[in-house]
Amino acid sequence: MEVVERRGRVMASSLHLLAVGQSAEVLERGLDSAVEHLEHLEQCWSRFVPTSDICQINRVGMAGGGSLTVDTSTIALLDAMVEGYQRTAGRFDPSVLPAVIAEGYTTSWVDPTVVVEVPDQAAVWSSASLHDIVLVPSTNTVTIPAGLSLDPGGIGKGFAADLVIARLLAAGAIGALVEIGGDLAMSGTAVDPAGWLVNIERSDPADGLLCSLAISGGGVATSSTRSRRWMVAGVERHHQIDPTTERSSTSDLAAVTVIAPTGWLAEVHSTAAVAAGSSGVIAYLEGHGLSGIAFVRDDSSVLLTADLADIELRPMAGVR
Repeated sequence: MEVVERRGRVMASSLHLLAVGQSAEVLERGLDSAVEHLEHLEQCWSRFVPTSDICQINRVGMAGGGSLTVDTSTIALLDAMVEGYQRTAGRFDPSVLPAVIAEGYTTSWVDPTVVVEVPDQAAVWSSASLHDIVLVPSTNTVTIPAGLSLDPGGIGKGFAADLVIARLLAAGAIGALVEIGGDLAMSGTAVDPAGWLVNIERSDPADGLLCSLAISGGGVATSSTRSRRWMVAGVERHHQIDPTTERSSTSDLAAVTVIAPTGWLAEVHSTAAVAAGSSGVIAYLEGHGLSGIAFVRDDSSVLLTADLADIELRPMAGVR
């Protein structure tokens, strides 16, 4: 059995690809194709690429709405966004871009000279929602309601990982793992007989690893109020927006890690689970049939779904 890996960067995030199969040559070709496809998806989905489908959608929405033709992958992503919004009763809402901009996230995290491609009107909250989008997959057409603008954010990474897993398996791999900025998708034969081994960090990476999990397949994603933070008028903000307040979330959870059947579902539910807070996060996860770990912000305590209650937790590293 051959194992081939590839590392790099895509979607303003770290990239780790791993493929398992009988032929290293076949796997290498599959990874080359996977990287090319991820670069294509970034050009379609980034809100910092003026020619992307997402930027075009946002311009149409802010100009009063209308229809346009987009890439096949974008139609699939939009469909996942709508489904995620519905499954979480609006706790996951990628149409909160106006709030993200109002909170100060207006430039690319990788290159601050790249400013978000959305008109100033995006700073005004719109009543349009994902329920109002109309998708026609047969023609790759999307109709955007007036005032709607989107930020693919985490679901873009999770969904991209799922698409690349399918691509690698179709190209001859018997197992594959894709990690984009901490969002993972995995399927098929793992390197270790126990399964795909995933290390779960504590909410502050300086505190070390919490545990290691052996997973047969699916997706793993973490949503955090500690990452991607910035200052506005002396006040610290972050990218986790609470749709009910249109501001950075004030949840008492520092982070939530979710294991789900796919990468995009893990991302959707980890975002929604943060909004549930420490008092509701476990009920939320178990109510959706998910495994997960939640980190409480102020006392560094850890909450686990019942199926993970017996896992071995490592002691916190360092001194706090």
